[in-house]
Amino acid sequence: MAKIAILSDIHGNLPALTAVLAEVDAAGVEEVFFGGDTVGYGAKSAECVALVRARGGRSVLGNHDFYALRIRRNAALVPPEERRVNPVWAGVAHAAETMDDDAAEWLASLPMALDVPRGILAHAALHRADEWPYLHSLRDAGPTLKNLRRNALDVGFFGHTHRQDIFADTSAAAMPDYLEHGRIRLPEKSVCAVLVGSVGQPRDTDRRAAWTIWDPDERIVEFRRTVYPAVEAAMQIILAGLPKHSAERLLDAASLRALDRFME
Repeated sequence: MAKIAILSDIHGNLPALTAVLAEVDAAGVEEVFFGGDTVGYGAKSAECVALVRARGGRSVLGNHDFYALRIRRNAALVPPEERRVNPVWAGVAHAAETMDDDAAEWLASLPMALDVPRGILAHAALHRADEWPYLHSLRDAGPTLKNLRRNALDVGFFGHTHRQDIFADTSAAAMPDYLEHGRIRLPEKSVCAVLVGSVGQPRDTDRRAAWTIWDPDERIVEFRRTVYPAVEAAMQIILAGLPKHSAERLLDAASLRALDRFME
């Protein structure tokens, strides 16, 4: 069974998505699955949707995707002042306005969960899925781990938190085996929720694009990071009139200075 790449939370960051897909190809991974939130925050949501579809379109629905569809149907849901200052609502409103009807219909067709080889993929969680809960801790992940056990599934893959992590059911017969270089073996009879990270807006100390490879035969998760032109993505956000905060959170201190020079 072939390895797969799982990319989530692209959030309209086209430079990051392009760089990650180039590394996916370089790694010889042919199948790509997407964990939702293709749109929002960034300036290139429509372009990211087009690229995801060109790569097979195997994606689940994310909360920002859902919000953009709602706003597309009723723009009055986001007041003008929110578009100026709120990164979430500004980003999804921009996505709603820049997508064409075909892209919106594709987003609206996406499922809440997808089967992947020897596992399942959802954006946020398997419990209270329509409320988009965050899995920040083992306690948060408990109901989703219970759902996995109940459905005889070993592995669930999730985005939404913008972090890479694994939460393992401590009552299962086996536990993850942490190898070198960000690789973790998930033995048979382990039950794990794998957080795959964010391509477009990581929220840890590493601002490189984050994504995950899953080898279902060896049962190995590999957390990957990819360098991309973050200043370019930040400039696109500024030029689109989106909140500066959405650009700043992509950048380290040196890149922030470059962005400030661009804005002078």
